[in-house]
Amino acid sequence: MSPRSPRWLPLAAALLSLVSVVAIRGQSQASPPSAPPAAPPPGPVSGIRNKIAAGDLASAESILEVHRAENGEDGAWLTGLAWLARGALLLGETDKAQRYASDVRTRCDAAIAKGTKLEEDHALEIALGTAIEVEAQLRERRGGPKRGAEYVRGELAKFPGPVALRSRLNKRLNMMTLAGTPAPELAIEDFAGEKPPAPAALRGKPVVLFLWAEWCGDCKAQQRALAAVRRRHPEAVYVALTRYYDDEEQRAAEKDRVAEVWRTVYADVGPMPIVISTASMERYGGSSTPTFVFIDRGGIVRRYAPTRLTEEALEQAIAAVVR
Repeated sequence: MSPRSPRWLPLAAALLSLVSVVAIRGQSQASPPSAPPAAPPPGPVSGIRNKIAAGDLASAESILEVHRAENGEDGAWLTGLAWLARGALLLGETDKAQRYASDVRTRCDAAIAKGTKLEEDHALEIALGTAIEVEAQLRERRGGPKRGAEYVRGELAKFPGPVALRSRLNKRLNMMTLAGTPAPELAIEDFAGEKPPAPAALRGKPVVLFLWAEWCGDCKAQQRALAAVRRRHPEAVYVALTRYYDDEEQRAAEKDRVAEVWRTVYADVGPMPIVISTASMERYGGSSTPTFVFIDRGGIVRRYAPTRLTEEALEQAIAAVVR
């Protein structure tokens, strides 16, 4: 005969059964895990740029029209509208370029008047910069570089920042006016690697400025040609110019990263002074990297090139300032 079960066992079993039922019901009634937030809609700029590159402005306009119908006049739409202004200018449709640039500028000015800060709205900053550049080029076509430059100088006086915008406007100004004028003096705020020469020490020497950023893929692709030309023309002074892009508390790490990228990626180019200067990057228009500035022995800029260059083009530009 089996031993007699304690009287509390049936009660315990019943309680366990009840707990299980409640747990199962709770699980079945619990809300499903929330879905991840929807990704923002793809912007129209990539498609617009592709169509403009193919000389097809009409298709580029259609892409922006569809984006507006599906997403409204958001930041991506405003950037796309600015690209239509740029594309129309590139394709020779100056009336459309003027209309689009004026529309973008009106919308940017309205947003700024309502309190939107350029430092906090990247799309607004890009659209404004594009509208100003297109307007400057239209004025240059109608009245020459002097007229375009006067307009850009007026816009620079209106906007104390952001640095990216001012760099972009200085790039446009430099493209119209810098060649044939004295090179702006380098403002050495900080440096990585070997100590930069004092500005006075550069007088009487040909100088090649290489504006770059440590994360810039086009800059890295330039290193092979730059190394080859430097070996052929060691008499020139080569200076790499960049700026801090990270917040102030991250700058020590950024500086180390700048030095390490140069040491590894630009090993064939060899050591050179790396000037870190927001003021000089802004003045020399370092919104496009790489940018090259070729300065002769008299301190005069002979060529300003905000773009990648072939080895042949680099050779020609450096040979012109070292002779």
